[in-house]
Amino acid sequence: MSEASGEADAALREPLDPTGGLPGTLTLPAGRTGPVPAVVLLHPFGAWDRDGSLPPEATGTGHVRLFVDLERAFTAAGVAVARFDCRFVTGRDGTGWDPERVTFRGLVDDARTAFAAVRAHPAVDAGRVAFLGVSLGTEVAVAAAERLGGEHTLLLVAPVAEHYPVRWRWLNVERRTEWLTLRGLVGADGRTDLAAAAADRVGRSGWWDDFDLHERLGPAAALEEVRALLVARHQEIVTEACARGDADAPAAYWRDWCGQPHAFERITGVRGTVRVHVGDDDWTTPPRQAWLFRQAAREGLDVRVRLHPGLGHLMSLRAADGTRTYGPFTREVLDALVAELTTGA
Repeated sequence: MSEASGEADAALREPLDPTGGLPGTLTLPAGRTGPVPAVVLLHPFGAWDRDGSLPPEATGTGHVRLFVDLERAFTAAGVAVARFDCRFVTGRDGTGWDPERVTFRGLVDDARTAFAAVRAHPAVDAGRVAFLGVSLGTEVAVAAAERLGGEHTLLLVAPVAEHYPVRWRWLNVERRTEWLTLRGLVGADGRTDLAAAAADRVGRSGWWDDFDLHERLGPAAALEEVRALLVARHQEIVTEACARGDADAPAAYWRDWCGQPHAFERITGVRGTVRVHVGDDDWTTPPRQAWLFRQAAREGLDVRVRLHPGLGHLMSLRAADGTRTYGPFTREVLDALVAELTTGA
């Protein structure tokens, strides 16, 4: 794990949780003259370390260190940054997943622990500690803010507004049939050109790599038959994950996550400022997720949405060949997040 991330700079890094219960780093900006604002970074789904590391084969843009980029941007603007190793990293033991630790509620507990540790630090302005969540981290941020009570500042990037059972079905069924239609692969007679869909690796890049419908149904099939197969597979995936877990998470996590309320409903129990960022090329948490949070705005809850043209799920542009990429955040996104936290812009 890279405590100082290999850079020699004037920022001060120290353990986030002195008790050792939450492996992480608190980075304080250089040149501070008094208590500073701070932000707690919350991970997307999966085995994310405190650097927010993704290998080149997962990104299409080289080695990405998402949280190191955010740390640099915020500390340069005088904001302290807390980042930690998520339970998908620390929750494994020698025989597999630890179901007592790797749950959605466990992720929320860690967010609250990090928040409390940052607020207690003498160099931090306790009244100006924000959450910045990415993808799943947005749902964790909302749940943590609700449980903590009081007023909060939430920066939500690639937001998750619907609870996972709804999004799970959309990911496995609705998104795929929508894509087949939008790509012009469904004829007026309802027949779907599955051979052409299999050949379209650019259009499916980053989210439907395991395409085999043409092998199961032939080079063409009725859209309703395609949809029936997708629904049946979806139910198999859900049943297996909730009963026995899978390579991504233990069964306890899937059951816990699926039992959570919609985040756009949960956020009505939060007071404060919410700034939402989404790319219009995001096929994992599409713009409607952001607009659902906007619909939840009410007295005491200021929600604003910013749509970023051409950006995907981790706020990056497509590669030159048209395939989707996963990070790093563009400079525009980094600057916008910093400005919202430091100036309210």
